[in-house]
Amino acid sequence: MDFRTTILPHRDRLFRLALGIIPDTAEAEDIVQDTMLRAWERRSEWPQIQNVEAWLTQICKNLALDYKKKIDRNSPLSTFPKTEESVKSTDETRRIETRDSLDLLHQLVNKLPPPQDDIFRLRDIEGLSYREIAIQLQLTEDQVRVYLHRARQQLRKQYSAIQNFGL
Repeated sequence: MDFRTTILPHRDRLFRLALGIIPDTAEAEDIVQDTMLRAWERRSEWPQIQNVEAWLTQICKNLALDYKKKIDRNSPLSTFPKTEESVKSTDETRRIETRDSLDLLHQLVNKLPPPQDDIFRLRDIEGLSYREIAIQLQLTEDQVRVYLHRARQQLRKQYSAIQNFGL
């Protein structure tokens, strides 16, 4: 197995995965770089790996979730506007509302139980087919469809409850 031909081609997909968990481009790039470093450090394990994509995805997901937990513990109010002036403009207000909605969606996706969280990201963010997801997660296509349906249903319900203040 060669690093350039087997590992590096997954960078873009790993970046999108990290960005789905951590909505900060620079931090997502760092997560991907750390993923590549971990893969290189564990090159002695490469011959035993059956699915490189799944292995890299798991490393990247774990690193991103660990980073997110650390950030959430240290600065829970970091997503709020810093000054009152930033809310005055209508465009700025819309941008903030959009960012807050996306942040909320990211939080809700991160709270989905496994494997619903992975399936949702792989299908609705990465755009993988049901078959590709089934192979990667070692499930049947029917299981992927059921888990995805449940994940979307749960996200819709929770998002709606929060946006409508439980009404």
